[in-house]
Amino acid sequence: MNTEKAVDFLVIGSGAAGVGAALFAASQGRSVMLCEKAKKIGGTTALSNAMIWVPCSDHAKEANIDDTLDEARTYLKGELGNYYDKVKIDAYLERGPEAVRAIEDCSEIKFVLAGAPDYHSSRKGGLDKGRTLSPVPYDGRKLGRDFDLIGDPIRVVLGGMMITSSEINHFLNPFKSTTAMGHVLRRVGRYAKDRLKYSRGTELSGGNAFLAAGLKSLRKLGVDLQTDCPMKELIVKDRRAMGARVMQNGTETEVLAREGVILATGGFAASAALRAEIGAKHRHHVTLCAPEAQGDGIAAARQAGGAVDADIASPGFWTPVSRLRNKDGSTTIVPYGWLDRGRPGVIAVGPDGKRFVNESNSYHDVCIGLFENGYPDDDRFFFICEEAFVKKRGMGDILPWPWTPSLGSYIRRGYIQRGQTLEELANEIDIDPAALSATVAQHNKHAETGTDPDFARGESAFNRTLGDATLGLKNPNLGPITNGPFTALRIVPGTLGTAAGLKTDESARVLREDDSVIKGLYACGNDATSVMAGIYPGAGITIGPAIVSAYLAVEDALERHDKTAA
Repeated sequence: MNTEKAVDFLVIGSGAAGVGAALFAASQGRSVMLCEKAKKIGGTTALSNAMIWVPCSDHAKEANIDDTLDEARTYLKGELGNYYDKVKIDAYLERGPEAVRAIEDCSEIKFVLAGAPDYHSSRKGGLDKGRTLSPVPYDGRKLGRDFDLIGDPIRVVLGGMMITSSEINHFLNPFKSTTAMGHVLRRVGRYAKDRLKYSRGTELSGGNAFLAAGLKSLRKLGVDLQTDCPMKELIVKDRRAMGARVMQNGTETEVLAREGVILATGGFAASAALRAEIGAKHRHHVTLCAPEAQGDGIAAARQAGGAVDADIASPGFWTPVSRLRNKDGSTTIVPYGWLDRGRPGVIAVGPDGKRFVNESNSYHDVCIGLFENGYPDDDRFFFICEEAFVKKRGMGDILPWPWTPSLGSYIRRGYIQRGQTLEELANEIDIDPAALSATVAQHNKHAETGTDPDFARGESAFNRTLGDATLGLKNPNLGPITNGPFTALRIVPGTLGTAAGLKTDESARVLREDDSVIKGLYACGNDATSVMAGIYPGAGITIGPAIVSAYLAVEDALERHDKTAA
């Protein structure tokens, strides 16, 4: 059976870009249908911290951050090099603060200034703080029955409680102070009450907070939200996107969109076929993105004549991940942990037994180092540290002692390797023992002097956020690796999101190969090629552009419709 309906805007996908587009359009009095392929909303946004990189925001001005858009341009020119697109960057920087203001004004989504520095803040135009915002935590109880529509976060404790990076030390050291103990007891007590009524904890942060606040506002604005509602194809007439065919409750529905169709399906990270095609420049097999990110929006737009733009530095945004084999034979993909990330006392080595990257640089930079040093043709890349480091800080899936009383099960499952000496460890991981021993000896000399002439570890503001000044080291990012037993954790690159996608203009309109516009069709978020071109200048450069492009898309569609109507 076929049914038909008409709306002003049809939005496909319910991550940050889709929710943002629906909010922007509905707040202007337009009727909106928001279709989500999965049973829950959020896609990869639900799994993320949902930070946004937007220079010169109102939040930054209120905090008296010394910044200008020209400084941000200078920084991005240095970061992006030949991939710097002046027209798109100008649109993003100039309209970004306005987009953030608009989403806060029309919804319960709120942001707060984060302390994150630009990832290469020592570069000209870079800042130590002020350009990254985080969603304000949200009380999921406000959603009532809608609470279970929010996609589950990627990592929780106690079976369903979210904790933020700022809380980690309290949970790891609850007896350190009355403040820590009080905080932990309050959170655990609230969580226990939540579980009497809800499927998991309702104190939401990051992407879950963004989505919960957005969902509450979508309901208030009357958006027609449909989950378990995949798109089959676009409806195109006279070279214009008129709507789409979707599956709704087992019925194919033709949805006509009077003002615009906005694709925000999350990119192609979960599609092996598109990874092999569009992501061939950096072959990979692992992703942290939502499994529904199969490139549906890209495929539909291509059928309608849209072009893919893969002329970028990298087809993805990356983080090192490890793979944990479970007792039932399945594999858990473990993201790069906040506890061990770039801390003093761990180094990364490649197949030749040598360091290949500044380990305290961003997760993206670490993975680019893997690709530049032979991955995936040779996948022998590891984090190397003392077992004492693992017990103190954790490693990957392993929480610090006493949360993990023994490493035995992790060793038996092959998650980590252990050796009483470096030579023994090298043989375990099939790396030349002499090379690994020489690398560790050289690293220890650097720790003694406090300088890293090879990779400048510990010199940038971002590096120092991952250091440990309490250890009294000459360089808070350089800690010696001297006492066995030693451990190794194998790492591979995984996508946080895709950077290659549909070719669009500065208003997010989808373009053909000849740069002509497919009227009525827009692509936002990971469905479009990133304005950052697969380069990672700072925290929030995926969701920030997703929200801003959604804002620009809706604005453009409204203006064109109004001109036509006039």
